[in-house]
Amino acid sequence: MAGEGGVRGFILAAGKGVRLGPLGQRVPKPLWPLGGLPLIGFALRKLRRAGVREVGINLHHGAEAIRAAVGGRPLGLHARYFFEPEILGTAGGLKNAEGFLRETGEPFFVLNADAPCAADLEEVLAHHRRGGFLATLVLRQSPEAGRYGVLAADEAGRLRRFLRAQAPGASRGRETEAMFTGLSVLSPAILDHIPAGRPCGISEEIYPPLLASGAPLGAALTDAYWADLGTPGSYLAAQEDLLAGRFVPEFPWPEGDMVLVTGPPVGWGGGRLEPPVLISGGARLERGALAGPFSVLMRDVTLAHGATVSRTVMFPGSRAGRGARLERCIVGPGASAEPAGGESCGAAFLEGEGGPVPFE
Repeated sequence: MAGEGGVRGFILAAGKGVRLGPLGQRVPKPLWPLGGLPLIGFALRKLRRAGVREVGINLHHGAEAIRAAVGGRPLGLHARYFFEPEILGTAGGLKNAEGFLRETGEPFFVLNADAPCAADLEEVLAHHRRGGFLATLVLRQSPEAGRYGVLAADEAGRLRRFLRAQAPGASRGRETEAMFTGLSVLSPAILDHIPAGRPCGISEEIYPPLLASGAPLGAALTDAYWADLGTPGSYLAAQEDLLAGRFVPEFPWPEGDMVLVTGPPVGWGGGRLEPPVLISGGARLERGALAGPFSVLMRDVTLAHGATVSRTVMFPGSRAGRGARLERCIVGPGASAEPAGGESCGAAFLEGEGGPVPFE
């Protein structure tokens, strides 16, 4: 297992979540539920599955809420937190945790809290060790590579291009263009190349000059599922992928009192479900209420008389009011979506404190 010999993990969870709008300010992005679980829970379970026993987590926005939700021993892992009064960027966040990351002398995994990826961590670690790389980046071929930035790997699994930077010398064999998933394995020596005491982006300041200098950087190509859940639209799309089976978690799911209802329509309380629907055993549907396809109804959610939701995520304790009609919506914790002036709520809004706010 990867954890034998002291391999640790580091989860990047310090982002502000500004692209998620008002609800992103109220609920830190790592705690947004995906399939009934907080996003950071996917990263924690992935690390545990790879044999990791100690994990570092950097924090900024919503630090206390994340710390309280995750705790000191999440899933049997020992968690260490690194608060950043000023966001330090990916490289700066790693440098801030340098003592923790160097302590074992072993490589360590780096994962984003908001970008689940089904790539096999142990395979990536094995490739990293075989190549003697300073860093090994997990890359994925995608038609959206241009949007995120194009990288290239050769047939030997070496990184040959990182945005505009190229490795020296002629490449042998075919190169594959891909995008960076944000998942990587790093050797402690990479910390020598990160300046201390200031913010620093690893993609902007660290990888390009290292690659151009000929430093040994690896690339592990994957066709596994990956998603960036930084916007409400991409968040809803990932929920649909999960309920449709396009994204299959690497652990038993759903958990707790959540139930994935598939097959033909079924009754639920006084209402009806049109699957696939992920629903908590504590959700309540009043007479004539309907939860349509790709909806997620969490703990203590209520659909009032005649309310209809579809492709909608309802956070714990939220409510769809009498006669409300919600499509592609996110209803924040404890919030209530009520028809305005007797009319249905419009499609594509974010519901939080203060009412609907357009997000697309």
